[in-house]
Amino acid sequence: MSHALHRHGTAKQLQNDYTFYARASRFVNREGCGPKLRKILSIALSEKNLVNYGSSQAGKSFKAGLKADEYAATLDKAYGVAGCFSDREAVRSLLIKLKEADTGISIVISGLIDEIVRIAGEIGLKPHTAFLSLGVHGKRALLPEDEIQQITTMCGHGMVGAKLAKVVMERVKAGKMTPEKGADLLAQPCPCGIFNTDRCEQILTDLAEKK
Repeated sequence: MSHALHRHGTAKQLQNDYTFYARASRFVNREGCGPKLRKILSIALSEKNLVNYGSSQAGKSFKAGLKADEYAATLDKAYGVAGCFSDREAVRSLLIKLKEADTGISIVISGLIDEIVRIAGEIGLKPHTAFLSLGVHGKRALLPEDEIQQITTMCGHGMVGAKLAKVVMERVKAGKMTPEKGADLLAQPCPCGIFNTDRCEQILTDLAEKK
């Protein structure tokens, strides 16, 4: 799930930003994996602090109107379930339940690496593999402002545009849009469901308070 690695922000912000991805592997366990993915989805949905979920197969996220039963119906032809959390304990609880379910489907959790390893250790799991972001290199002066990057990088496929983020930020600062409405609007283009609207709302709130 390398597209979730490059989320831009401070360590404090990222302590409240976790993504998960359950993924079947072609030629290994993808054939007939629908029931197992539905089981994983039901476990994720049982966590009341699940912020968002979705998939490119379904074509949209929860924040864009995807219903749980619609999502479940796509999983016979899909190969993964994705979503995000803002709460450490929800991630811990999710992993405990997935460990007990033992579906045989790989589970990827993204967040601050030290925190992920710590959570795994607390529940008797040993991470199989770790991917780390080495940051952005090149002409970084061409990148948009930090606050915009904090928002746009929550969609790892780049579907949330910098111009849209800037317009929403300006409307929130002007009092023409609430941070909650702004976060929900920004989540619309990201079908994977890993756009964390809780975190986005906080970014927009902090920005509005600076004016």
